[in-house]
Amino acid sequence: MPSEYAELMNAIFRDRPWDASPEAHTHEDRDGAPARRPPRTPKGVTVEKIDLNGLGGERLTKRGNAGWVLYVHGGGYMSGSARERREVCQYIADMHGRNVMSCNYRLAPEHLWPAQIDDTLAAWEGVLARGVDAADVIVAGESAGGTLALSLAFALKERGMAQPGGIMALSPSVTQAESLPSHSANVATDYLLRDAVEKGALRMVYGGSECTEAFLRSPVVSPLYGDFAGLPPVFLSASDTECLVDDARVLYQRLCEAGHPAALDIRHGCPHAFQMFPRMPEARDALAAGFAFFDRHART
Repeated sequence: MPSEYAELMNAIFRDRPWDASPEAHTHEDRDGAPARRPPRTPKGVTVEKIDLNGLGGERLTKRGNAGWVLYVHGGGYMSGSARERREVCQYIADMHGRNVMSCNYRLAPEHLWPAQIDDTLAAWEGVLARGVDAADVIVAGESAGGTLALSLAFALKERGMAQPGGIMALSPSVTQAESLPSHSANVATDYLLRDAVEKGALRMVYGGSECTEAFLRSPVVSPLYGDFAGLPPVFLSASDTECLVDDARVLYQRLCEAGHPAALDIRHGCPHAFQMFPRMPEARDALAAGFAFFDRHART
């Protein structure tokens, strides 16, 4: 059974007025963001505004921590910010022994692809410019941020750049080229995304003229089709009732077939991108499973 907190979040998303237009939700999320108060900072955790290679962001640290997380926020490439993901980032810093840098990036529709991956790459370079060893960094993110974490690894591979120590992709979208069964089967139980995945809402980010088959199957756009040789271990997490659960499942299957170090964690009855709500027991358990996986597969 889902936890009480998971049921509460499902009810909030279920009862929210729904407009099928992605643009409407973008404006709703952005307009409401300034009014949302940031969470209380845990004792011992310090939150600072930082500049990551020209991008705004936050650094969350705690004395005694070792290693880093670069956290990339979700929001369909159209909303979200480092500030809005402070709760999960400070939870990681407080409970999982790693400091966190969280980055902003340019958002659609004002800025179409590849602005989002270009900025994520710039943030990665900004982390390394601070003297951090690439192998000591886990790149994590939820929803579109989880996709960007995977896409970053392929962008780095294309450029021959240093890879992070691991990728934590939480409820990611891994293919823009085909529909997976859960994209339609879970519309009735995914109260956050609803039919947005089924209708290919993310494609507006790429611009109509760019959506060729070859483009949509490129690994930086759709990580499912990439060669993971030389890439770091991958942890995937999703809820069995969200539309993107098959994205995590099929990517995990591909990784296992290739003999790549990977783990898949599926929780029951949680909303899409539930991992960003650490007050939810399922989110805490998923994050704990992820960091335990990386502890077992630490790069040396």
